[in-house]
Amino acid sequence: MSRTYVAGGSSPLEAGLAHAAYLAIRLPATYAAVRATLGMIPGGLRDGVRSALDLGAGPGTATWALRDACHLDSVLQVDRSAAMLSLAARLAERVTDAAAPTVTGRTADLGRGGPWPAADIAVAAYSLAELDGAGRRALVSAAWAAAPIVVLVEPGTPDGFGRIHDARRLLLDAGAALVAPCPHGDVCPMHATPGEWCHFAVRVPRTRRHRQLKGGTLGYEDEKFACLVVTRLPVSEPGGSRILRHPRIDKGRIGMLVCAPTTAQPIVVTRHDPRFRAARKTSWGDRWPPHDDADAS
Repeated sequence: MSRTYVAGGSSPLEAGLAHAAYLAIRLPATYAAVRATLGMIPGGLRDGVRSALDLGAGPGTATWALRDACHLDSVLQVDRSAAMLSLAARLAERVTDAAAPTVTGRTADLGRGGPWPAADIAVAAYSLAELDGAGRRALVSAAWAAAPIVVLVEPGTPDGFGRIHDARRLLLDAGAALVAPCPHGDVCPMHATPGEWCHFAVRVPRTRRHRQLKGGTLGYEDEKFACLVVTRLPVSEPGGSRILRHPRIDKGRIGMLVCAPTTAQPIVVTRHDPRFRAARKTSWGDRWPPHDDADAS
């Protein structure tokens, strides 16, 4: 990826041990969560994405996910840390693909709300938690003003979902149309249910070094995340439901908890149901009934 660095008030600093630790421990999981979220977007909507804003870019994790999911020409990475953007620049320089996008870095306070240059998509991954309430609203509003598609990803914790839910309400009030994961624009049934929160999981392979650094023994980990995708572009109503937990597979029957208007609804598909074969292939986070216009890979 060719890259230009635009200073925002301070020179880039050499990344320290903390940055190296982030690359080894957190980057793979963050990448996987963002890529899984982008996979929820219908392919026809992603096909039009050529420029992107990576807000709270860090070392460019979301940029790599965007490059895998879309045909990008350019990316603006924004972060308050010049050191992280410098690290992102060094990583980008390792890409020699002629089709790689041009990437520009800019240091800025995301909580002050831009304005940012227009782009086809704006992504803020694991960025809302670093801001107070006013800063989060400013980030979301500025992203919506800059791009017709906005993607938000947060940790799959109650607090992370709370931030996503607040952004959902703000964006719906601004006229946004929901793309994912919500199959409807009504009151979120998970938010209305005490002790519940909407989140998903993606399996991340671990390298030997990754296992050593995290003190783990398994060759994988499951990254849990909460997410939201909205747009102002023409898009068909999501319809259907979204599977909210791992389906429970028993002999001759498959139980699923799905998101439906006003409630999180349990459904059971039996062997005699013509949808049984499709149900056996479903996973947490998939649409139900299955759709062919998005992928979660």
